[in-house]
Formats: sequence, C-alpha cells, structure tokens
Amino acid sequence: MPTSSRVLLLIILLLAAALRIAAFFDNHFHADEALFASWARLIAIWRDPLLLAQPVDKPPLLFYLQALAFPMFGPLEWAARVPDMIASLLLVPLTAVFSWRLFHNSLSALSAALLVAMSPMAIQFSGTAFTDPLLCALLVAAPLFVVASPRPFWSGFCFGLAILTKHQAWLFLPLLGGLAWLNGWQARQWRHMAAGFLPLLLLLFAWQLGRGGGLDLWGSQLNNFGGLRLAWSWELAPRLYAWADLWPLTLGSWWMVALFLLSAAVIWLSSPKAVDMPALADRLITLFIAGYLALHWLLAVPVWDRYLLPLVPLAAVIVGRGLGLAADRLPDRRPGRIHLALPLMLAIIAVVQMRTAVAARDGQYLVGGQRNGDSGAWQVADYLADAPYGTVLYDHWYSWHWQYAFINKGVYTSWFPHPAGLVDDLEVFGGSGGDRFLVLPADDPALPVRRAVEEAGYEVRQVLHTNSQPGMILYRIAPS
Repeated sequence: MPTSSRVLLLIILLLAAALRIAAFFDNHFHADEALFASWARLIAIWRDPLLLAQPVDKPPLLFYLQALAFPMFGPLEWAARVPDMIASLLLVPLTAVFSWRLFHNSLSALSAALLVAMSPMAIQFSGTAFTDPLLCALLVAAPLFVVASPRPFWSGFCFGLAILTKHQAWLFLPLLGGLAWLNGWQARQWRHMAAGFLPLLLLLFAWQLGRGGGLDLWGSQLNNFGGLRLAWSWELAPRLYAWADLWPLTLGSWWMVALFLLSAAVIWLSSPKAVDMPALADRLITLFIAGYLALHWLLAVPVWDRYLLPLVPLAAVIVGRGLGLAADRLPDRRPGRIHLALPLMLAIIAVVQMRTAVAARDGQYLVGGQRNGDSGAWQVADYLADAPYGTVLYDHWYSWHWQYAFINKGVYTSWFPHPAGLVDDLEVFGGSGGDRFLVLPADDPALPVRRAVEEAGYEVRQVLHTNSQPGMILYRIAPS
C-alpha cells in the first residue's frame, strides 16, 4: 500500500478510536455481557478457572482474555471490554489490508476501512463484552493470511482462535476454503493451514473434557436456542422484515445498502477473465454474504444484531470494490488526478456517514452496547456494595448482573420463579438475621410481586430508584 494511503489509513483509525472511546467507559452491561464478565472474574480470581460450576455454552477464549485484563485494571466494567475494544480497532486496518491484498486498489481498501470505522453496528459493539467483536476481527485475519503471500499456517491459527471464540466461526469455513482454492493452494498449503488450526481445536476439546462434561458446548448452545429447525412459512415474512431493519446499521444507512447492492450487481454483471482472481474473489464474497443472510433467514435462529456484525467488513469490502471499479472506468485516470480524488472521495463518504456514526457513538441505536443496557443494575450494586454478609437480594429478572456484581461481596442473590415462591421463602427465612431486599423493574410486571409480598404481611419500602429507562427499584423487606 502506498505511503500516502497508509497516512490516510492512520487518520481513519484515529477517527474510529474517537467514535468508540466514549462507549468504552460509559456503557453498562447487557445481561449476556454481565454473564461473560462474571465467568472471566471467576477465572481471574482462580475461584473456578475451568468454569466447572458455570453453564458455559460458548468456547472460552474471550473469557480468558478478559481474565487477563481484570488483574491489570481491577474489577471494572470497562476492563472486561478491553479485548473487544482492541479487536474493534484492529478490524479497521485488517479490513483495509484484506481489500488491498485482494484488489490492489487504494480507493477500495481505504473506503472499506472507513465504512468499518463509521459503521453504527461496529461502533456500538466495540464498547461491549460480547464475543462477537473479537470473532469479527479473527474472521477477517484468517482470510487475510490466505491472500497475503500466502501464510497458510497463520490463516489456520486465526481461524482456530475464531473457533475458540464462538461456534459461529464454522459458518465462515466455506469462504476461507474458497479463497484458498482461488489462490491455487496445493496439498502443502492445506497441511500448513491444518497445522495452525488443529492444535487449537484439540485444545478446545481438552478444555471441555477437563471440565468433566464431555464435548457438550455445541449441544448446550442448541438447547438454548430450543434446537435448530427451518422457519415455518408464516415466520418467513416477519423474519425477513426483522433482518432488513437491522441491515442499514451495518453500513450506516439505506444509501450505503443501495451502494452495496449496486456494487454487487456490477461485480456479477462484469465479465472477468478466467484467471482474474480479484474478480472471482469479489464474486465469492458476495455469494457468501447472500448465503449467510439466507441461512439466518430460513433457519429459526433468533434475529439478533450480533449475527450481522461479521458481515460488516465483508460488505464494506464489496462497497469499496464497487467504488474502485467505478474509478477504474473514469475517462481520465492520470495518476495525479486519482491521487487527488482519493481523499475527496473518502471525505464525501465520511460526511454521508457522520450523522449515523455520531448517533452510534452516543448509543442511540438498539444494537450492541448501551449506556443504560443494565437498566441501572450498577446503581443497585453500588448501593449494596458494602452490605454485610447475610444480606439477601430477591430477584427474578436480573440474576446475571448480580452474579457479576456480587463476587466477593456479602450479598446473597435469591432467585424466585414467581410471587408465590418469594412469599414461601419469606415465610421460612424472613425472620432470620440479615437485611432482605427486593429488586423489581420499574413498570407493570412488578405489581403482582409487590402485592403478593404485602398481602403476606410484609412491608415493602423503596430505598432506591435507578435513573435509567425503564429502570429498576430496590426495596427493603421487613415484617409489618
């Protein structure tokens, strides 16, 4: 990549960091994030290094990386986000280099990097503790090493790390294999790739066997989904609309989605030479994106934003490729003019994307991380942080938040399945020592619980109302 393009890439990377840094410190945990961070803390303090007592349904790489961050920075929420923030920033240059190695076009590479840097979905997932940002970076690094030189061992190694991060990585094996085939890999290259990948897969199997539960991660994941099945016919239209609503957030707007579709059409309508590897590679990527979307539409998996995150860099590469092909067809392609047009084109993209990127910086979209993602659980945890041993917190809705917050604290969380179950527990233990608290959402579902407790002869006194929306309310329970 030319030196001038590297300077522009550095500017794009600084822009990406500026759009991500606020959420890194300001966001609060979604329930899944709190669960993952609690596993990491159990590893970090060596209370359960193999997570034997935890219902783990995902490979553990992220949790062990988070466990390395906690001793360095302390038990802070943002410490659990360090691996994802690093991965999110690395995704920008990884996407640029991947595009450059495929097409050797600065406009294509830098446009792709800029779209990733300003993608609302990529921005809002950067300041999180989900597995997906780390997965996304590794799933770009793996094919990058296929087309860069190539380096099959490192391609297999990065893909193995992706498998150690999330099961979803297996879906990208056809893309990885297709790019390797287009690059004319021989048996030697495939063996080197296997040498990078198989030891990590064996390490995952050994970790599962060491936990004493057999090879159960995949089965646990399927059970959480309720199993895999094809979507029923009456589900197809609602699922299509739901996925379509999320798609603009991958690239920033419907305008960029239209540009992606136009770029894909140009790619497929052009007539590449039989040995034109870049033209075959861009067709492979568009075909993979279409197949990935169709699979998630036709299978009855949850319509979750995080499943689209790995498509952000691939879609950006296709848009960049389309812009590069358009520039190649300009009537005046003198080097000086192209050199001057490059920063101008990037500036236009930045202006078009800035509104949605800034909104994502402020967490205004219902994807990825949120400043009020925990409904104020951190405020309840702060209120009870110094509570003495024997303090009981009754809860039905927020258990994963307390699992993270009350490690090495004096608060015992007692989950109740329904109001009658809470009343039964109070009748047995309500008169014993220790304060008893009840946390409820600040909306209608809380009313039956309060009513049942009060009718059983207990006083329910509000001690804290979080300032989130809809928020939660902490009550102290005492006999009337």
